[in-house]
Order: sequence, then structure tokens, then C-alpha cells
Amino acid sequence: MAQPSDKAVDRPPMRDAELVFRVVEDGGVRRGIRLEAIYWQVLREIADARQKKIGALVGALLADVPEPVNTTAFLRVYCLRWSLDMLASERAITDPSGVGNLVRASPGPAFALGLDKRLIAYNQSFLNYIQARFSYAEAEPVNRDLRLALDVQLSALVATLKANGNRPLEAGFTVGLGGRRLRGLLNALLAPASGQSIMLCYVLP
Repeated sequence: MAQPSDKAVDRPPMRDAELVFRVVEDGGVRRGIRLEAIYWQVLREIADARQKKIGALVGALLADVPEPVNTTAFLRVYCLRWSLDMLASERAITDPSGVGNLVRASPGPAFALGLDKRLIAYNQSFLNYIQARFSYAEAEPVNRDLRLALDVQLSALVATLKANGNRPLEAGFTVGLGGRRLRGLLNALLAPASGQSIMLCYVLP
């Protein structure tokens, strides 16, 4: 049986705003706290990440602030700050400019392709791969005369990857340079880039 989704888009906003009273305990100290459901969810995620119970997390947080403190206001602000920091970290990782680093980090031939079929990035191994197969290729053929196409429509490939949890898919590709053609196989998956779909392509031996 499928488990109910906990994504924000699947929860009514009023459910997140519902006040929930809970008693948490840390080292024999019991605290009764009333917070909106969404904040309890965030506290649970923080506690899980730190391998603590919510009571121990709350106790540790409150021990670091001067007295007196409005507990619920403090916890709301802390949850918001933690969420904003997580969002900033994710944005740094998913910045499209970082796609080139993922390509360059591959030990084998790799490149990144936009949905407009534009070659966004490639690594030295891919350049060596091309030069080894096109003996007359210039030192930098990729930016000028190289033509590259996948055997499947990029939009269809993107849809499949999104549906299968972005598990790599094998696809054929063709490289053209001058009047010559080269065919090969690659593993494709979506790059962790926000705001646009970029295909990461890793050439198979």
C-alpha cells in the first residue's frame, strides 16, 4: 500500500497551521509546548539529522539561550533559520553553474546537454574521446564544428527520468564532425540544477 505523502503540496495549508500541544522531556525536565504542526515537523527533521529525540534537541537549544526566553517564539525562529540555511545550501549545490564541476569530476568521457541541444559542458576525457576517433580533429573541436545528438527526444528522456526517480537511463548518441559520424552509448540523468533541465551524459566504454 502506498504511504501518504508528506510533501507540502499534498498537505492542506490549514493542517500545517494547526496548533499541536506536546510534552517533551529531556533529562527529567518536562516541557509542555504548543506549536503549529509545521514546526513540529521541522523539529523532527532537525532531531533526526542530529540523532536526538525532540525533547533532547529542545533542551539543548534552550540551554544555549539566556533566560527568560519565549520558548515557542524561539523555536519558531530557530526552525525558520534552519530551513533557510538548508535552502541556501541546496541552492548552492543546484546552481546551474556547478554542472560543469560534475562533468569535470567524471573520470570518463562526460558532457552536459541543454534541452535546446546546446552543449553546456564537457570534460577533457570527452575531448580525448573525440580526438582519438576523429584523427584530424583540431585541439578544440567541441565548441565549433562538433554536432551531437541523442537517439531519443530530450523532452521524453527528461519526463522518463523525472518519473523513475532520476535513475540513469542508457541511450544511444551520435557525434558528427565534418562528414564523419560516430555512434556510442551513454548513461543519462538529470543534473541537480534548479530552474532548468540539464542532461548529464556519461559515455559508456
